[in-house]
This record gives sequence, structure tokens and C-alpha cells, in this order.
Amino acid sequence: MKDILDKIEAVIFDMDGLLVDSEPLWHIAEKEVFAEVGLHLTTAQCLETTGMPTGFVFDYWYKKQPWEGKSKEELELMLFEKIQILIKERAEPMPGVHDTIDFFRKKGFKIGLASASPMFLIEIVLDKFGLKSKFDFYHSALLEKRNKPNPDVYWTVANKLNVPIEKCLILEDSINGVKGAVASGAITIAVPESHFFEREEYSMAFYKVSGLPALLQWINT
Repeated sequence: MKDILDKIEAVIFDMDGLLVDSEPLWHIAEKEVFAEVGLHLTTAQCLETTGMPTGFVFDYWYKKQPWEGKSKEELELMLFEKIQILIKERAEPMPGVHDTIDFFRKKGFKIGLASASPMFLIEIVLDKFGLKSKFDFYHSALLEKRNKPNPDVYWTVANKLNVPIEKCLILEDSINGVKGAVASGAITIAVPESHFFEREEYSMAFYKVSGLPALLQWINT
């Protein structure tokens, strides 16, 4: 890992599932919203779309069970309203978040954030955990023409950090995120949730760790 640190000038973090333990909250919100149109999702079904942009989630389930009465845009608005409340009230940081960011900052690296969530959720999370001042730039892929798994959001963040993408280390937990990060040309480390850890798709990443504390332990060995 020390060789990698010599090659990078910036570290770009994902948010959901990496900085904030938001996955269970998204599941709660998704179940409530889809129930409005008669689709009663299980947790296992919610896991099928983990890491997908919200628009893709609605398209995914509409193809499986078309509904009437509410548009995708109306349901997406409802979802954002519910997840905003849940994150404000119940979200917790993932283990090792502050230690990991502080470690890279002390090394002199620029720190960025590239999330598929809307900007207002990014700011809620960063404010809630006291992290906003620790990021040199944060950005939502919803402001790009293409969301993850396309690499656009990473290119924008690297550009704003004034660091070539090849000199960026990207940390991602979802398969879609890892796909986009690898496609960007950055060095990519996957930090999957436990229920996805053995998925073959993560082999495209440079390395895979079980969490941010494990990442720091690997760096320091």
C-alpha cells in the first residue's frame, strides 16, 4: 500500500454505505414508497438495487411490476423526502470514517466526495457528522449527464481537486461505484458491505477490504 500512497495526490470517497450507514434507512424508505403503488418489497429485494441511482431503481421495479396512479418522478420525490428525515434522525457514521479521513488529510492528500445521492443529502450527512470542512470538494452524480456506473462524477471531482484522475485513489462500496471508479482510470479500492463481499465483480478493483478500519490496518502493515 505504501507504493500506492507514493502514486496518489487525492482520495475520493463514496458516501452511502462507505461514510454513512444509510443502506438500512434506504430500505425502509423504499419499502414505504413502493407500498404506495402496491409493491411490497422485502429486504432481499431492496438489496437487488443497492448502489443503483434512484431513477434506475424505479425503472427496475416498474419493469417487473408496472403500476398506475403515481409517476416515477412523484415516487422519487417521496423517497427523497422520507430518506432525508431518516438520515437526519437515525443515520450513523460507518466505523473508521473520521480516522480514515484524518489519516489521508495528515498525509497531505486532497479529499473529495463523489456520491450518487442528491446534493442536499450529501450536505445533511456531512453536516451531521461534522465532516464538511474536511472535504476539499464534494459532488453529486445527479448533476452529471450520466450517473454511476459511468465515471463522470469522478472526473469532475478530480478536476475540481486539480489532480489527474490517475493520481486519485477512489474508495467505493457498491458494484456500480467500483465499475465507475475503475472506468475513470483511478486506483480503486472496494469496501463492500458484508453481504456483497464475495461477489466476483469486486475483483476488478485494485484491492478489496472489509471496512475502513481494515483499510487503515492494511495501509499500516
